[in-house]
Amino acid sequence: MKTRFYLIRHGETEWNSKGIYQGLTDIPLSEEGEKQALCLGKRFENPSIKLDAVYSSPLQRAIKTAESMANAKGLSVVAYEHFKEINFGEWEGHNVKQLTEKYGKSYTDFYERPFSNTFPGEGSFEIVKERSVEGFYQLLEKHRGQSVAIVSHGGVLRVLIMALMDMDETFYKKMWLSNTSITTIDVSENGKMVLLTLNDFAHLETMNTLKGEKEWQM
Repeated sequence: MKTRFYLIRHGETEWNSKGIYQGLTDIPLSEEGEKQALCLGKRFENPSIKLDAVYSSPLQRAIKTAESMANAKGLSVVAYEHFKEINFGEWEGHNVKQLTEKYGKSYTDFYERPFSNTFPGEGSFEIVKERSVEGFYQLLEKHRGQSVAIVSHGGVLRVLIMALMDMDETFYKKMWLSNTSITTIDVSENGKMVLLTLNDFAHLETMNTLKGEKEWQM
């Protein structure tokens, strides 16, 4: 009896579109992000998609995104601290150019090798990995045999996916998750995990407003 997880990045915010580090700054969805969330919700209206529980980062951009799919299934959103965004401290509110100019090598070293360098706020990706993996296994134990959605943030989800799939840390810079994309992981009774989809945003194809290429370059 398998357990299915849908790992979903929140919809776009204005800071996303400008390449600004958000972290724990509670930025709302932009108009674009709200449209993306509606498309996500429409996708989960499909009766063939089973969903038993919806969990979310406590930040409003994730909660709002999660509500769209929860409403489609008559479920409530449960805020879960384990899946909040990475705390970037004083770096939040700045883009790559500004951070490079202000912090120099301490920032560029992190940007090039995020797992090997510390940063303000939460401090290290190892801490992020530990809390997100702990949260995942808590939900696995609680919802065995069910289908669960986790709405979180791009950085956290990439770290989590890499940990669950035993990926080398270099994959962080080789992987991208678009806003409201769905990554699907099945967990068998013996604990074996299978990655079924990665960065699936088929529900957005009709919007003609994807900015994945622009974001990936940042």
